Amino acid sequence: MPELTLAIPGHLELHVGTRSGRVSITGEDRQDLYIESDAPIREEKIRVDSTGRVTLKSSRGGSGWLKVRCPAGADLTIGTVSGNVELHGPVGRARVTTVSGKIDVERAEALDARSIAGSITVGDCSGRCRLQTTSGDVSCNSAGQAQVSTISGRIQLDEVSGKVFAQSASGRIDVGLQTASDVAVRTMSGAVKVQVPKGVRPHPRLRSLSGKPRFECERGDDCVIKARSLSGKIEVLPA
Repeated sequence: MPELTLAIPGHLELHVGTRSGRVSITGEDRQDLYIESDAPIREEKIRVDSTGRVTLKSSRGGSGWLKVRCPAGADLTIGTVSGNVELHGPVGRARVTTVSGKIDVERAEALDARSIAGSITVGDCSGRCRLQTTSGDVSCNSAGQAQVSTISGRIQLDEVSGKVFAQSASGRIDVGLQTASDVAVRTMSGAVKVQVPKGVRPHPRLRSLSGKPRFECERGDDCVIKARSLSGKIEVLPA
């Protein structure tokens, strides 16, 4: 199976492009870049400059899969048409775009992930987490800040320690806060549920045309919870 190891002169900034091939990148304790593929690895598909920027395109017309092992904390930019993208281990700032592929990220310092028809799953994003899809579900276990949008998919944000903005046309939205942080949520027909840490006293600004919102926290000015829904129920509850 074709494979290649490259020395990296500085902090790695990796750019990867495929058409339909799967991309799997693992950040780990190493100083070089290891590339493996089911298609021939051609030199004209790889560019390396003196700053540590590496550009890699898959062979076989963009349909070959790629497995890459890189230094932990490397910055990544990945683009595919229909190939799934998997990021394992700790990576730095990551930007991922795909048309119909799924995106799965284990741990990143910051993330911008966008898909039209694929789902997005994130383990931990310590900084800003921006996730966007049209018809897929979005889930994130923990994030510093979260900006998430989908049209028909569900949004689930389990543990967010900063500001949250989330919107969906018909999908349910669940948000779990770790600190007193502002939340803005909008949906057309999906339900909304926001859980607030004990002791936090939010100021609610809730509106639903299908029923009275449920607010069971002590009112205060620690943060602002905004939620709008045309036909879905709204709940703001203590964790």
